[in-house]
Amino acid sequence: MILNPKLFAATSVAALAIAGAASATTLSITFQNNNGFGFITTPVYAGFHDGGFDAFDVGSAASAGVEQVAELPIPPFAGVVDPEDPAMQPFGNRLANERRADQDGDGVDSQGAFIANGGPILDGASATIEVDIANPGVNQFASFLAMVVPSNDTFFGNDDPMAYRLFDDAGNFILTQDIVITAGSIYDAGTELASLDGSTIGDPVANPSGILAGVAENGVITSIFDDLDSDGDNGFAELSDLFGAFGVADTSSISRDTEFFRISISEVAPVPLPASAPLLLGALGLIGWGVRKKRA
Repeated sequence: MILNPKLFAATSVAALAIAGAASATTLSITFQNNNGFGFITTPVYAGFHDGGFDAFDVGSAASAGVEQVAELPIPPFAGVVDPEDPAMQPFGNRLANERRADQDGDGVDSQGAFIANGGPILDGASATIEVDIANPGVNQFASFLAMVVPSNDTFFGNDDPMAYRLFDDAGNFILTQDIVITAGSIYDAGTELASLDGSTIGDPVANPSGILAGVAENGVITSIFDDLDSDGDNGFAELSDLFGAFGVADTSSISRDTEFFRISISEVAPVPLPASAPLLLGALGLIGWGVRKKRA
């Protein structure tokens, strides 16, 4: 028996509508700062993408977006802005602009934003937020970056864009354990000299470009453990010496494996079917009944 083409078309449309409605999901993400040495982190930049967004490479110069993350103690507050407007760029989300440009196609399917939950995350504190992932089957990977405070241009992040996979090809959530950020994932951006007077912000209203106007280092991204000063001390010791008055404890015991930050992610629930779904399901039932009656 050949199925009526009209019935087949109606069945296909209804099935696609139902399948498409359930594609999105919501994640609960907890950021926990547990370094124990007094370091603070800024609100975290979280990007969800197809694996093609390589935010940075050790040994290469930092992009404008990574410089923004590494130097600003507060995240941009104007969202994604026109990249052709340099006067507004310090206020815009440079990293999100770069992420969009780095995706296959037009980048519409990728997501990225600074995750703010009441401001910086103090040592020993945590922040939890919920994020809607519009297309988990495409945006399977996550990237997380944040500034380490106090510092001039120190940040943590994943050098490998595919290090943290959250979803499989079908959009099913597959992450089974926390993401642990160790001290080995902390970097010197190489964009600004480490000095107390080198990171002066100035007046962000009268001079918006001055937000990133510290003394330029013109260097490359390096692991903070490879960032040695004239005495052979690593970058943590330098930060401790420079900012010890701000509550940073002795950092001599920090190794590359020392846990610094933890990110716990769970799936709240797939986005429920819309109110029209029961009607669609009912239509499918009627179609099936019509086919069986005709066979009889």
